[in-house]
Amino acid sequence: MGRLLYFVKEALRGFFQAKLMTFVSIVTIAVTLFVLGLVMAGFLSLQHWLSSALDDPGMVVYFEDAAFRDTVAREQLAEAVRAYPQVAAAVLVDKEGAWDRFKTLYGEDMLAAVDENPFPASLEITLALQYQAPDAVDSFRAELAALDGVEGVYYSREWIRILEKARMWFAWGTVLLIPFLVLALYFMIANTIKLTIYARRDLVTNMRYVGATDWYIKMPFVLEGMLQGMIGGALGVAALSAVRLALSDFRLYWGPWHLFLVIFLVGVTFGWIGSMSAVRKFLQ
Repeated sequence: MGRLLYFVKEALRGFFQAKLMTFVSIVTIAVTLFVLGLVMAGFLSLQHWLSSALDDPGMVVYFEDAAFRDTVAREQLAEAVRAYPQVAAAVLVDKEGAWDRFKTLYGEDMLAAVDENPFPASLEITLALQYQAPDAVDSFRAELAALDGVEGVYYSREWIRILEKARMWFAWGTVLLIPFLVLALYFMIANTIKLTIYARRDLVTNMRYVGATDWYIKMPFVLEGMLQGMIGGALGVAALSAVRLALSDFRLYWGPWHLFLVIFLVGVTFGWIGSMSAVRKFLQ
């Protein structure tokens, strides 16, 4: 117990001894983890949006009114569409269903000036994964548009191509950015601990003369680095939580709550790694 109290006391002493560098190190850790968290949230949001979009109907076939009113023609057309191998699922939406959906989404006021139902009946199609390539979609859309009783075909997921490209570029940007963030964490913590050790180099030298083990000498400095990581991690997580609360009205996906704990632990871990590296080099 006495040793632990000594380690904590010496760690706090070093923490407050190099005030400016300690402050800069903590701020660097907090900002780095904050940026890392934002990058993580951006990538998870893109992935979540893309997954949700792939589960939604990708193509809508609109019926001519005459074809929909003819029960036999309607069923034949629906079965003909479902028979295509490109179709994983197809849901029939009648005019009343389209009216109710619009009213639910946008309210009754939008339809106050409309005397009759203006919405066409439709067949909402979910494309099979192997047929979602742009060329395959364009070819299939042309085939459907040529069927008797089809008024038009709308492909609602053109933007998925843009989303895919954005995710790819975001992933590459993340891969390039993370090494710089990691190096910033490492060097700031390591340099702060080096300055602390240098300020107490006489004490360290005397401890070695009286037979103190390397482990006994290292522990206060390691705890100091971990303390910097803890405070920086806590500040970074607090900033991310504030941004998450401020943007709660937007459809951002931040992942499960424990990812914030992981970000905090990353700060503590790099505090340990940076301080161990600095102490090891000094004691060689």
